[in-house]
Amino acid sequence: MNKPVIWAIAAALAIAGPFVGITARRLIDRIAAKTSAHTRAVHRMTFGLAHDLAVPVASLAGLTLALALPTGLPVSHTTVKQMLEAALLLAITYAVARLAAEVVTTVARRVTGISGSVTLFSTITRIIVFVLGVLITLQSVGIQITPLLGALGIGALAIALALEGTLANLFAGVHILASKTVQPGDFVKLDSGETGWVSDVNWRTTTIQDIPGNFIIVPNRKFADAILTNFHRPEQDMAVTVEVSASYDSDLDYVESVTMDVARRVMKELDVGFAGADPRVRFHTFGESGVQFRVVLRTRHYEDQYLLVSEFIKALHRRYRELGIAIPYPMRMLTLTDHDRQSQLLTSLHTP
Repeated sequence: MNKPVIWAIAAALAIAGPFVGITARRLIDRIAAKTSAHTRAVHRMTFGLAHDLAVPVASLAGLTLALALPTGLPVSHTTVKQMLEAALLLAITYAVARLAAEVVTTVARRVTGISGSVTLFSTITRIIVFVLGVLITLQSVGIQITPLLGALGIGALAIALALEGTLANLFAGVHILASKTVQPGDFVKLDSGETGWVSDVNWRTTTIQDIPGNFIIVPNRKFADAILTNFHRPEQDMAVTVEVSASYDSDLDYVESVTMDVARRVMKELDVGFAGADPRVRFHTFGESGVQFRVVLRTRHYEDQYLLVSEFIKALHRRYRELGIAIPYPMRMLTLTDHDRQSQLLTSLHTP
């Protein structure tokens, strides 16, 4: 067999490899799409590994067959074999790193019950698997990794000193998730005033999405050191206080009864209200214009309190007007002495 034919066969094998891999990848995707919903998570991981390996394995197989032909290339077969083995190990490392990251993320979601993405765990898993894969690849091509590990240890120490802030954020992020005091999806308020849902915790920052929908990026170290209120722990429902005032001429027992009825009705009719909880009315102050009291409502979520309070105020104002219960205006009583009256009289006489 002459060399042009051999070169043509080698080129055909090298080109056919990627096409075979792409065809196999599409077939794997179709099979994965037809799996049942109950086993889709496991199948997604299995087929995901096959999906990642289809093209590189087929391409390397085509190159291996092509280079096995007597093409006359001035390259040592041992060198070619080592290069192909290294490329295959790197491809497997990449696929296994993705699979391991997805497994860790899935397990973290099921154990902690969180709905948001946890990129920190997946990032650490990818780095560990990839570093191990690179070391195995270097060992397979004949490079001694023992001196390399020593050099990496010294280099890692220098890098750790240079990246002290970055590593502090990394370990702070691990502490945030491991402590389980805050998880993605929780609604929190920091002592610096920021409020919102914890959207994600990655290797450097914690992302908080506020009620208007903007993202607040907080370094993990500052987030871990902050004094915060978690409105989703231990329960998501929370109490909401509304300040109200009644006239001194009102029957306070009657005011309390009417207010309780309105509060129960609003909490029952609104989806944001916690219908199973009973509202409370507590009088607390003899104010300047009336007796002040607070109404304690309960809402299902922190962000729902605004709608609940708004609807309660409207319903209570409407009910008070129907029953003639007065909501007093601010007023102040002044007591004048005889000296004050004389001063006012003299001021009025001298005023043109």
